[in-house]
Amino acid sequence: MNKIKLLSGSPDEVGLQLQENIDRMINTTRRWTEILTYDPQPQTGMTPKDTIWRKNKARLYHYCGDREVKYRTPLLFIYALINKPYILDLYPGMSLIEYLVEQGFDVYLFDWGEFNWEDRHLGYGELVSDYIARAVQKVSQFSQQPSISIAGYCMGGTMTTMYASLYPQPEIKNIIYLAAPINFEEAGLSSIWLEAPGFDADKVVETYGLIPKDFIDTGVKMLRPVNNFIGTYTRLWKSLDEGMPVEAWRALNKWVNDNINFPGEAYRQWIKELYQENKLIKGQFRIKGRQVKLEKIKSSLLVLAGENDHLVLPQQTQAILELSGSKDKTYQSFPVGHGGLVFGSFAKREVYPVISSWLAERS
Repeated sequence: MNKIKLLSGSPDEVGLQLQENIDRMINTTRRWTEILTYDPQPQTGMTPKDTIWRKNKARLYHYCGDREVKYRTPLLFIYALINKPYILDLYPGMSLIEYLVEQGFDVYLFDWGEFNWEDRHLGYGELVSDYIARAVQKVSQFSQQPSISIAGYCMGGTMTTMYASLYPQPEIKNIIYLAAPINFEEAGLSSIWLEAPGFDADKVVETYGLIPKDFIDTGVKMLRPVNNFIGTYTRLWKSLDEGMPVEAWRALNKWVNDNINFPGEAYRQWIKELYQENKLIKGQFRIKGRQVKLEKIKSSLLVLAGENDHLVLPQQTQAILELSGSKDKTYQSFPVGHGGLVFGSFAKREVYPVISSWLAERS
């Protein structure tokens, strides 16, 4: 790490040191500008995989590792409707999926693709019953296993909960919750911003139809505007100035700004029925007329939360521990934010092994 030289010595020495610091600042700023302006986007999602099923824009991937599958129960990742799922497979050496494949797990990922205008009427009824349910069946068929494990990240965990409460077959043996909101009553700043009647989700959907990705992205980033709009780029400058690697910053920055549109009907339900009315934990949420009852979930549960997560507060995820019918429940929190459970040196060192060891005992 290259530290800034403190000015000391004779006037000539101070002048020389000052010039060196100015030259260093100019060189750092030039490289900083080049990265933000000209550098190509880094490659992401590089763990080898095959597409084994598709529906419209969605894809179901099966990851192909060099090592023999040690644990026969397949693991399916269900991701959110915001951003893209390659945060789970960011780049070689920093990938939860790569890590689990190397540990001998049979790993799958359901990628929603990019929603367009014709998808604006998709709600959770379709997303859960027509997409997730069929993806689970395909995983069971492809792996030739009667039961599977599911890992749901963020909103993916919420949708996993909806699915698991309604579909007993194929058996969902294990569920891993990664910063997944279940209770929406106390959701921090989001609860204040989205409170009815001040925030009119119907009006938003009527106006846009398909909710633009920039609308979602700006709303999320405004929860911490200084950090997201300024701090991100000052951290890059500081890393460059101190001679630190910036590969991780470049990959994460690509993911943060790689957003997708949000189906209007699903957005309406997400805001009105969950954030504003909290129907999921009240037993009032329905999927194509069928009541979602959390007590019907009997799977073994691993519930992970970030203590510094401002998007999904730990208590929002903890709710599934009390409301599910599972007898095998494990909860653990870590001193990280929302993405820190799946990305970063801490996640690789502390979180990945927890997921692997817990899952190995039950697979």
